[in-house]
Amino acid sequence: MVYDLEFKPILQRSHTVTLFGPDFPAEGANYKCLAVDALPEYINDFGALTAGTWKADQEDTNLELTTYELGQLRMMVLDDVKVRLKNPAPTQKWRTNKTNFYLPLFPTEAGQDWYKQYLFALSELFYWQKVTPRFDLYSTIALDAARVLFTGWKFKLTPVTEKGAFELLVSGWPASAGK
Repeated sequence: MVYDLEFKPILQRSHTVTLFGPDFPAEGANYKCLAVDALPEYINDFGALTAGTWKADQEDTNLELTTYELGQLRMMVLDDVKVRLKNPAPTQKWRTNKTNFYLPLFPTEAGQDWYKQYLFALSELFYWQKVTPRFDLYSTIALDAARVLFTGWKFKLTPVTEKGAFELLVSGWPASAGK
């Protein structure tokens, strides 16, 4: 289940899924899972930040997958920066009509376990093949580093004709009513 506090792979071998999103037809695309692999931990430093300025549209090509691969990631912000998920405008997640939401610095204080679980669960995202997620980063002070830790799963899929056992929205948010 998406946003489950326990971070498990969304698919297992032989599970079927119908994927929706900007990279799929309106009716979705049906796949069967051939393999699941862990992506234990990876830290990307998005570099120096200027105080009070958003560093926009940052891509991490190290997260790129190959043909028919699906990524399921969660992240932790390691430096005192705000991180927004940046999808194409019509499908952008983490936003309302009037504002963009962000992930803050991942808490390290004692007694913050509930908040750590909450932020970790909310950071979950799914992406397809070479359509890597992009990010905007912001700091109120000048910083030399803006590190984000990524962890998750990747899945090798194959197209099938039958409808998937469940539906999954990938790389965005619906641009219009319906799916």
